[in-house]
Amino acid sequence: MRERYTAFLKGLRLRHFSPNEITWYAFQVRKGVKNSLPPEELFPNIIPTLWVLDQLREQYGKPVRITSCYRSEPYNVAVGGARWSQHKVNRACDIQVSGMSPTRVFNALKKMRDGGSFRGGIGKYKTFVHIDTRGNNATW
Repeated sequence: MRERYTAFLKGLRLRHFSPNEITWYAFQVRKGVKNSLPPEELFPNIIPTLWVLDQLREQYGKPVRITSCYRSEPYNVAVGGARWSQHKVNRACDIQVSGMSPTRVFNALKKMRDGGSFRGGIGKYKTFVHIDTRGNNATW
């Protein structure tokens, strides 16, 4: 499964992300619950989100660290994720950008969204920013 997802991610030809920067999260454990890779039918859902993050990295010239991406249902519960989390359908990432505060990252993503780069959710938290490409705009 990891080989298939890695090959899929390589096929996206992202300029600034390696597959390992995305797949590492599948092997995390929280409260004794191990996450997993997304099911193959959910692979394509992450494409728009990764393209936005690739564009963000290009625009600011700073490393973008993905701190959370796909979450299995049990893992989402273990981390206290929202019931209808976009992470569960492989459409969301939580990120940190080197040298940028969450407020600055949030504002950069909002500017991109307002400019038509994507439609989706942007959420600002104390140490990270959430982005998803759900198809309708949501802000928190």
